[in-house]
Amino acid sequence: MKRIILATLLLLVAVSLFLLPPERALSQEGGEETYSISLVQTAESDKEIHEVEGRKVLAETYVIKQGDHVWQLLRERGLLEKRQLPELLAMLKKLNNSFANLDVIHPGDHLVIPLTLSPVKGLARPAADKPATPISLTDLKDLNLESYTVQSGDSLIKVVKSRYGLRDEQISPKYLEQLKRLNPEITDLDFIHPNQVVRLPVYTPQVVRAPIEPVRKVRTEEPKPAEKVPTGLSLKLSEIFAILGEEWLNTGEHFIPLSSGGQIHLKADSFPILNLSNGNRVIVDLHNELPEGMAHVISSNWQNYRVAHLQERDDLRGALDRVFPLCGFHRLYRSGEPLELESDISLQMTADWIIVPAPAPQGGREQIILVNLTDRQDSGIPYELRGFLTARGVKLIEYPPPSQTEAPAPARAEILTPGHDKAQLVETVLTLAGQGFTRNVEMPLHKDGKSGFNLIVKADFFLYLDNKEAIIDYSGIGGEMVPLLKEYNVSVLSVADEADPAVIVSKILDFIGVKFDSKPHPFTSAGKEDSTSIQVTIPGIVFQDNRGHNVFASPVALPREIAGFLSRKGYKVLSLAVS
Repeated sequence: MKRIILATLLLLVAVSLFLLPPERALSQEGGEETYSISLVQTAESDKEIHEVEGRKVLAETYVIKQGDHVWQLLRERGLLEKRQLPELLAMLKKLNNSFANLDVIHPGDHLVIPLTLSPVKGLARPAADKPATPISLTDLKDLNLESYTVQSGDSLIKVVKSRYGLRDEQISPKYLEQLKRLNPEITDLDFIHPNQVVRLPVYTPQVVRAPIEPVRKVRTEEPKPAEKVPTGLSLKLSEIFAILGEEWLNTGEHFIPLSSGGQIHLKADSFPILNLSNGNRVIVDLHNELPEGMAHVISSNWQNYRVAHLQERDDLRGALDRVFPLCGFHRLYRSGEPLELESDISLQMTADWIIVPAPAPQGGREQIILVNLTDRQDSGIPYELRGFLTARGVKLIEYPPPSQTEAPAPARAEILTPGHDKAQLVETVLTLAGQGFTRNVEMPLHKDGKSGFNLIVKADFFLYLDNKEAIIDYSGIGGEMVPLLKEYNVSVLSVADEADPAVIVSKILDFIGVKFDSKPHPFTSAGKEDSTSIQVTIPGIVFQDNRGHNVFASPVALPREIAGFLSRKGYKVLSLAVS
C-alpha cells in the first residue's frame, strides 16, 4: 500500500513539473535574466526546443502572413523588452540562416522565433536572497491542480474568484501561500501577463483548513521609485535602435576608465549606452543628470564617446533629434531634407530622418535607412513602392508599425506591350485614343475616271480626321508620294524611318489631335504638404484614352513594383521599352 501511495505522489510531482512554464530566475552574477527550459518536449505544437552552440532555445515556428515584419513579430511577443535582446537577435539569425535578409520575408515562409534561452549544462539557480520554496510531497497529497492561461486584463485573485465562485473573505492566507509556492516565478501576485501559464490549486476544503481571515496585501519588495523618464521613452528608443541593428545597453552598470587612472561609474537604467556598429558609443542621459563637465571628461578621454542630454520636455522625436546626430553616421538627413538617387527612374525621398550609416563599399551602393514616426493606422507608403525601395537597397522603418492586419493586395498592373512591332504600336495607340481606322487599304487617287491614268496607293492605316482622308505609313511609301498625296488633300504621317517608339507615339498623338505631356513625370506617394514622402520621376508620355483613363507610355523597362504603383494610381501602362 505504501508503494502505491509513493508512486502516486511521484506521479503528481512529475505532472506538476511538466506543467511548469519556463521559469524566470536571476543569476548570482550581475542579476541578468536567464530562463530554465524543461527538457520535456512542449505540448504546444508550434513550439520546440533547439540546441544551438551550447544553448537550449525554446522557439516558435511561425508561418509568415501578408504584411508581416520580423521586428513587429518580435514586438508582439514582448521580445523587444527582454534584457538579452542582442542574444535573441543573434539566435534569430542562426535559427533562420536560410534567409539571405531577414528584412525581406514573404508570405508562406517559415520563421523560427527564439522565445527563451538557457545554457545547455545546468539551469540558473535562484538568487541567494530569494531562496525557492518548492512545494513538498506532503502538500501535494491532498492538492488538486489545474493550469490556466492568463488573458488580457486578468489578475490572479480575479481568476480564482470567478473560477471557483468565491468572495474576497473566502480566500485564506493558506490558499494564497499555496498559490505562490506553485508559481515561484511570480514575485507579486498582483502582476501577471497575458499568455502566462499559472498553476491553480483547486479550491477544496483540504486547502482551506485554516481559519478564514480577511486578506491583507503584503508586499515583500520595497516600492519602486517613481519613473522619471516620460512613459516608455527608454523602451521606445531601445526598440528603434534594435530595429536599426544597433546595441542598446540599459542593464547593469557601466565603468568608463579615465587616462588619469580613475573611472566613471554610471547606472545603466539612467544612462543607457548605445553601442554602434561603427565603433561609436553614445551615452543617453535620460534625466539630464550628468554634469556637462563630467560629459566633457568622458569625451576628452575617449574620442568615440558622446553624451546626449535629454530634456524633460523631450518626446521620442525630440530624443532622436538629440541622439541621431551624435551617432557618427556617414550622412544624416533631417525632416524635409530630400535625398535623390539618379537612374532611369529618379528617386527623391524625404522622411523624418534618412540615415546613410557608412560610405558605399567598393563596387557597391550605399545602405539607406528611412525612419518615420507615425500615428497613422496604415502605412503612408503604398505596398508596391515599399517593394521598389527594398529592391533598391532602401530600408524603411515606421514606428510605431502600421497596422498590417488587412494589408492591401498588390495592385495588378495593366501593361500593354507592343514590343518591336511598329504596326502593333500604331494600332495600340489609335485604339487607346478611340480613333477609327482601316488597315492595308488600296486607295485610288483619281476616283472620277476622267484622267488618262489611275493611281492606287496602298495605305498601311487609313482613317478620317475632321472628315478628311488620312494615312499613317510605317512601311515606306516613298518620299516622292507624300507631296502628291497632299495635292489630293490627303493627310500623311510617315514613321517608316523613325526607330524611337516614344517619338512614334508622340507623332501619332499629335497627328490625330490628342493632347499629351512628354516631360518626365513625377509620381508621389503622399500629398505635397507631407514631409515624409517618396517621389519617383519616370520619363514617358502621359495622355488620356477615349474613356478618360490616364495612360503612361514609358521607354523605360518599369519594374513590376512601379507598374503596380502606377496601376494603383489609376494609370494604364504602355511599355515602349526595346530590349
